[in-house]
Amino acid sequence: MSSVLMEQCMAAASATGAFTPDELDVLREVLTEWSVHPDGNYRLLTEERDGAAVAFLIYGPTPMTAFAYDLYWIAVDPAHQKKGLGAHLERRMCALLLKGAKRAVLRVETAGRDEYAGQRFFYLACGYTECGRIPNFYSEGDDLVFYCKEIGEGTEQGT
Repeated sequence: MSSVLMEQCMAAASATGAFTPDELDVLREVLTEWSVHPDGNYRLLTEERDGAAVAFLIYGPTPMTAFAYDLYWIAVDPAHQKKGLGAHLERRMCALLLKGAKRAVLRVETAGRDEYAGQRFFYLACGYTECGRIPNFYSEGDDLVFYCKEIGEGTEQGT
């Protein structure tokens, strides 16, 4: 991955205001890992406008599972939000996961605090189901919220 693309992804994530400095540090580590091992545990999808990445999604296989995947990061620069870029990235991920596979299970973890209501609504709108919470996980009053979605044969999202 070029350092320019990495910085564009970092800028998009930072501009959202949704991520803490520590979370952005982890994102930089994930992007660095992807750049060194593009066929490794992390897969990156981007959406570009005028030659710059303004949205990205990072996902990868869940260890010790046959067909489960984690959606680790999704961010859309605020100047490009509410235009369907995030949903488009999520659909691209699903299509890639079903290429040569009959089904996949997707898992997402996000925060339960009020500021994350939009993110939680996004996952519900993309067909995910809230399947669990751990109260006060990140901090007092900030739950860890789990979402999951099955795609492929025999599912509502099946092709």
